[in-house]
Amino acid sequence: MDKYTFKRHVKKKIQVRSVEGENGERYIEGYAALFNHRSKLLREWGDVFYEEIAPGAFDNVLKDAGLNCLGTVDHCRSKMLARTKSGTLALSTDEKGLKYSILVPNTTLGNDIYEMVSRGDYYESSFIFSIAEKGVSVDHSEEIEVRTVTDILKLWDISIVIDGAYAETQVSARSKEFQLDELEGKLKRRSILRKQRKREVELFKLLS
Repeated sequence: MDKYTFKRHVKKKIQVRSVEGENGERYIEGYAALFNHRSKLLREWGDVFYEEIAPGAFDNVLKDAGLNCLGTVDHCRSKMLARTKSGTLALSTDEKGLKYSILVPNTTLGNDIYEMVSRGDYYESSFIFSIAEKGVSVDHSEEIEVRTVTDILKLWDISIVIDGAYAETQVSARSKEFQLDELEGKLKRRSILRKQRKREVELFKLLS
């Protein structure tokens, strides 16, 4: 994964269902991504923006026969609960977003997480993805630009997460280190530049 790989977090209640079948299967289900849902203010590689995931953004990646997405806890690969390649992680989309269903393993980790989700200690989801080369559109009409992801190239994992803050990697180290005055300073600089450009255009018109 590189600087074009991103981690996003969704505050969406995870659902738990228990199947009363011959084998007593248990599932953890939820949404890893929501469509048309504006993110928190994000900062990546010096840019400040909002982000939305468009319906259809996952269509190509979910059609990939070689998809090997993990279902983890806190994005830790050593805490894997399921994966698409083994059939223990099912992914699909509906009008809301990207849904997942984890067949909970009868392991210490699986039993612990199932119990903690059931009683509400874990209730949020996250996912790591890469965007296709032309898989994002940018709207500059607002003071802060809005990026809409339209085509996801890779889906690395979906995760049940404990922390509501954006993740700890450099790419998506979000708001804890991001001071408000830094944002305000950037917006002021943009405003000054716009005014300068406007004056230059007006002066050019007068001299023409």
